[in-house]
Amino acid sequence: MSSTSRASFEAVQSASNAALTPSAAEAREILAAARLIETNSQLQAALSDAVASQDARAALAERVFGQLSATARTVVVSAARGRWSQPTDMIDALEAVGIQLAAKSGDARAIGDELGQFAKSVASAPDLELALSDRRAAGDAKASVTDRLLEGKASEQTVAIVRHLVLSPRGRRIRPMLASAQKSVADATGESLATVTTARQLPAAQLSRLTERLQQRYGRSLRLSQVIDPSIIGGLRVTVGDEVIDGTIRSKYNDLRLKLG
Repeated sequence: MSSTSRASFEAVQSASNAALTPSAAEAREILAAARLIETNSQLQAALSDAVASQDARAALAERVFGQLSATARTVVVSAARGRWSQPTDMIDALEAVGIQLAAKSGDARAIGDELGQFAKSVASAPDLELALSDRRAAGDAKASVTDRLLEGKASEQTVAIVRHLVLSPRGRRIRPMLASAQKSVADATGESLATVTTARQLPAAQLSRLTERLQQRYGRSLRLSQVIDPSIIGGLRVTVGDEVIDGTIRSKYNDLRLKLG
């Protein structure tokens, strides 16, 4: 996001933070509002029109989303008042804030774990990943698949988040979407997300030691998300924010190939 969009995003977050007792229903409303704006090009253009006044955009949002709960309506109106470098930034902001609100309405750590577990299930089933990332498949059909997979295994917040992601892919594949959702959940708890990519599942004790070392290095609380990718062969790759520490065998092999010409 540009600095302009970032400032507007922070204003939307502040509007969300004003909710004293966040609920999963409010989070679902915000995510549904993001999808409506995404699929209605006229509404999207009007709510992000830099020429129109803030009050005019806010009034439009009030008319369109007047039936929402007070918290959800406040968040959407705040987004309409913002200035966005591109309309999709507004949709991204509403999605992130909706996911954060969902996390705050339940056990955020458990929700993050459930999203991580679902990501691992997707990674281990190529056909499932392909089906959930298929741009030609109907969103409702993909949502039905995720509902069946998560039924009785995840909280209502996790189900709502995953359902939203498959209904609103916007050209994204399912695993990157889940990783982004995990980051939003971590943000809701004041933590930073560290994504660790390995060829196979690391033992819990090793993950614990790695988390401790990374927290010492970065000087802040980190939440670890493990991604399994057999193609890296061995070693691991750690991503914290924009920084990537790549110690995979595949990376070292590629470096050697470059050196040898």
